[in-house]
Amino acid sequence: MKKIVILLLFLPFLLTGCKKKLTQFIVDYNASVTVSSTVGQLIPFSVITPTITTNSEAEFEANNTAKKHVRSVHLTECTLTITSPSNETFSFLNSLEIYISADGLDEKKVCFKENIPSTVGNSITCDIVDLDLQEYIKSNTFKLRGVFTTDETIPEDVQINIYSRFLVDAKISKK
Repeated sequence: MKKIVILLLFLPFLLTGCKKKLTQFIVDYNASVTVSSTVGQLIPFSVITPTITTNSEAEFEANNTAKKHVRSVHLTECTLTITSPSNETFSFLNSLEIYISADGLDEKKVCFKENIPSTVGNSITCDIVDLDLQEYIKSNTFKLRGVFTTDETIPEDVQINIYSRFLVDAKISKK
C-alpha cells in the first residue's frame, strides 16, 4: 500500500517533468502592392510585394525560443485592405490568390478568395490554405505574390496593404 501512495504522490511530478514546455505566439507582417489601372479584365495578373524581412531570430528570442525549436508555423489570417484611393472598393476583383516564396524554397499558395461580390467593400479576408510555413518564417526574408483576376476596369492605380498573421508553435529554449 505504501508503494501505491508514494507512486501517486510522485506521479504528477513525473508526468509534468517529462513534458516538453511549449509556447505559441503570433507574428504579424504587412506589405504593400499596387494594382495598375492598365490591367485587362478577366486576365489573371501577378503583383509581387517588396521583400519582407522576418526578424525571426528576434521574434523567437522575445518569445523564449529559437529557430531550431520551432515545431510549426501556420498562416491564420490574411487580409487585404485598400489604402488608396480612399473611396475605392474591391468590386473590380473576381478572384485572388496569394503565394509565399523565399530563397531556396518552392513557392506555395497560402490563401485565396473566389467569386468576390461587387458589394465587398475595401477589405477582404482570404480563405487560408493549411500549410506548415516554418521554413519561410525562419528564413531572413520572404515575398508574397498576389494573383488577381478583375471583372471590371480600374479607373486609377489601387494601393493595397496585405496583412498576414502567423501562429508559431515552438518549444521553450532552456536558459
